[in-house]
Amino acid sequence: MALELKIDEEITLKQFSVEDAGAIFELIDRNREHLSQHDDDTAGKYLNEETVLESIQNPKNTERLRIGIWAGEDLTGSINLTRFNGSASFEIGYYLGSEYQERGYMTRAVNKIVEYAFAEKKACTVFANVHPNNTRSMAVLERAGFSTSNKVTKAGSLIYFKCRLTTDH
Repeated sequence: MALELKIDEEITLKQFSVEDAGAIFELIDRNREHLSQHDDDTAGKYLNEETVLESIQNPKNTERLRIGIWAGEDLTGSINLTRFNGSASFEIGYYLGSEYQERGYMTRAVNKIVEYAFAEKKACTVFANVHPNNTRSMAVLERAGFSTSNKVTKAGSLIYFKCRLTTDH
């Protein structure tokens, strides 16, 4: 069964299905320039609806949950949750169509997927790699309670992380 998480009356997270390929491609296609800032390769990977469909039917990483951020019937963006090397750490990655920015959609989506990772996947840590010039993404993560070590990875990204609070001893 496909994952579906209702955030509020406006936003729902739904795991991508083959029926979503057209909506995913349309969102990417009208946001190619926006998605290509900060060295993201989403726009370059999906040149037509068939490549989107292929990625849903035959994912490169079966450990990655690929989830649409829906505002009613409108696909506004995507958020991924990927287990890191079989550990209790999970990486998130996301994008939002430029026409949907500054509405709080991504902050709500990040909060919900982190809550899901901690509760359902028993994650200890959720992290994100962020391009050092992507101030919007940094702001989303900070609003969602993530911290940064301010260390730059070999790829030039900053790592933001959030750890599960536990009362276990």
